[in-house]
Amino acid sequence: MKYAILLVLVLARFSGWGQRITLAGQQYMDTASASNGACAKAPMAHYYSVDGKYPRSSDTLLREAQAFLKQQKQVYAGTGYVTFRFIIDCAGHRLPRTQVLQTDAAYQQTTFQPALLEALYAFLQTLTEWKVAKGSVPANYIAYLTFKMKDGQVVAIVP
Repeated sequence: MKYAILLVLVLARFSGWGQRITLAGQQYMDTASASNGACAKAPMAHYYSVDGKYPRSSDTLLREAQAFLKQQKQVYAGTGYVTFRFIIDCAGHRLPRTQVLQTDAAYQQTTFQPALLEALYAFLQTLTEWKVAKGSVPANYIAYLTFKMKDGQVVAIVP
């Protein structure tokens, strides 16, 4: 199974279809594996252990996300949570490979409209002020951004 995942990611990198894939029940956006060579040997941490929370408040991000989705001029549906899981490198840059986790309001796995996922991911790409990990050595860290959805509208964001 490990080799199958690696093969799909390699093919996605070179074949041009790297935007959205589903593999073993998991969904990924932008499977490109670009990385910063200077961060290749940096240790991995979780955002909360290196003060890696995005520097804008949840309320500010919520207003920005709502305005961004309104500009898309589409009607979305669905209630629950869409979480993007990704890596911030030791220089504070978000790496493109992103896992998408989708649950309903009862935290059961579900699937949201592809157009909604694409719009939320496009919003995530506008966030460029990620912090450099604080610690004794440069580190990469795993970050999350969760959109709480109600009837196709973003009602909260948890960075």
